[in-house]
Amino acid sequence: MSDSLDVQRLETDVYRSRFDDGSIEIFIGLSLIWIGVAWMFLPSIAGIAGVFPAIFVAPFVAWRQRFLEARVGYVRFGSERRRWERRNLLLMLLAGALMFALGISVYFLVESPESGGDALAVLSPGLIAFILAAMVVGIAALTGAWRMLIFASVLVAGGVFAAVNDTNPGLPLVPAGAVAAAWGTTMLVRFIGEHPKAEQ
Repeated sequence: MSDSLDVQRLETDVYRSRFDDGSIEIFIGLSLIWIGVAWMFLPSIAGIAGVFPAIFVAPFVAWRQRFLEARVGYVRFGSERRRWERRNLLLMLLAGALMFALGISVYFLVESPESGGDALAVLSPGLIAFILAAMVVGIAALTGAWRMLIFASVLVAGGVFAAVNDTNPGLPLVPAGAVAAAWGTTMLVRFIGEHPKAEQ
């Protein structure tokens, strides 16, 4: 029993360590910056701006796997861990897509000329930031990289600022994305220094 617990704990530690390279933080950061810039300067595509980062998820995952294998080797996790990861990743993607679509719909509904000024209208400038913060929390829970809560907190703070000051909903996404991208870049540089590419 003790050996089983030790193996599970070791697998959990190894699994979480594979998210210490900073690439996910960079991807999140660039995605937030792109969505924020689109909302501020490209209003014609603001509603579908989140689609573009989603398109690059699969290529990013494939690149990241090759990048990690070249530096830390290949790790095959147990079937239970793989099922847990696939199930939670699918649920998170579905929930994220639903939340984002709902948030955009509510925002445009509230901002339409026919809508009245209610509490939801007050919150609408920060709505996208709040939804993306919830998605970042989900990623943190899936990967065990709880440092991402810092980015979620920046998003929430920016969302509150946007709601209070009635700013463009894309504004709070840019600083949060910059923080995430800078944090991830620092981690990636350190990771590459600590794990040089294995010679062929």
